[in-house]
Amino acid sequence: MESLALLDTPNFSFDPATRPYKAGVRPFRKGSYRLEADPNTVAGKLLVHNYGHAGAGITMSWGCAEIVRDIVLQHGAAGGVAVLGAGVMGLTAATLLCEVRPSVEVMVYAEKFTPDTTSDVAGGQWSPSLVRYNSNDSAAKLAYFDILRRARKAHERRGPSYGVSQRWNYTPIRLGHLDELPTDIVPKATVLHQLPFARLTKPGFKYDLLLVETPILMARLYRDLETGGVRFVRKKLESLSDIARLSQSVIVNCTGLGSRELFNDTNMFSIKGQLVRLRPQSNLNYLFSGDGYVFPRTDAVLVGGSTECNVDNDTPVDADCKNIVKAAEDLFEGRRFRRFFTRPSWLSQDK
Repeated sequence: MESLALLDTPNFSFDPATRPYKAGVRPFRKGSYRLEADPNTVAGKLLVHNYGHAGAGITMSWGCAEIVRDIVLQHGAAGGVAVLGAGVMGLTAATLLCEVRPSVEVMVYAEKFTPDTTSDVAGGQWSPSLVRYNSNDSAAKLAYFDILRRARKAHERRGPSYGVSQRWNYTPIRLGHLDELPTDIVPKATVLHQLPFARLTKPGFKYDLLLVETPILMARLYRDLETGGVRFVRKKLESLSDIARLSQSVIVNCTGLGSRELFNDTNMFSIKGQLVRLRPQSNLNYLFSGDGYVFPRTDAVLVGGSTECNVDNDTPVDADCKNIVKAAEDLFEGRRFRRFFTRPSWLSQDK
């Protein structure tokens, strides 16, 4: 077991008038995320589906984008590519397609653009929480690991200019969704005799992860694509006939929760997450998770981690947000920790 020097405890005071509460609706897909070619749904067009990553969109983005690029190049994109959705999955896919030489003509269609997408609300820890894959299928398991391996390496290569930095994550519980990964993706957790905080002194673990600051990442992706000549079209696609009328021959579907209606995907569920933004605290250079999370970023310290299933609205609830902060503060102060949000059994991952 390892013992560490004490780290600073967050100042949990907050002012929603200065930094309003936020909420986002994660696109959870029961069974598995969807990443595959679909040549049959829309006549004369190749569809490439890339959605259903729940709380792991930022985490898996570059890895999924590489697979999308490979599928598109194998098929051919002479008629241009339409990317549906301007969250992180859509923008990273568009970025890699634009980096192909000879160049691929890319256009992005979406209802919302940064800073108003679900991806902009994400906390930004590199950790595949909530996402599902077919763990009973060895090929599916290896494909999932391959995506994460590619994704982490790509985030690390792009580095601070894309908002990426290495961080230790401290937690009082084992994180099953990390422990199952090969150690070349996430090294084995370090067991701690006690967590390195003044009053939170229970035993715990630390994991070698990344912080991806979503405001920096999303702005950089959008700016680079715009500078590179990609057109962004604000448009709501409501049916397959709307897609059929698009001029591009390849359609990359990154609509997330929108795929529930657009493609009649009954495996899609909404998971609402709420968060509170504390003032920035530059003395905090770690991540913390367990039942909830504390992610210090340069723009704010984010406190969140709620999971409300089948809730489609992204309106924060004042009482819930106060409870999220209270729970985190109680934990760091060594008081009894209270669980405010419970997950259905089909969401539970951590062991």
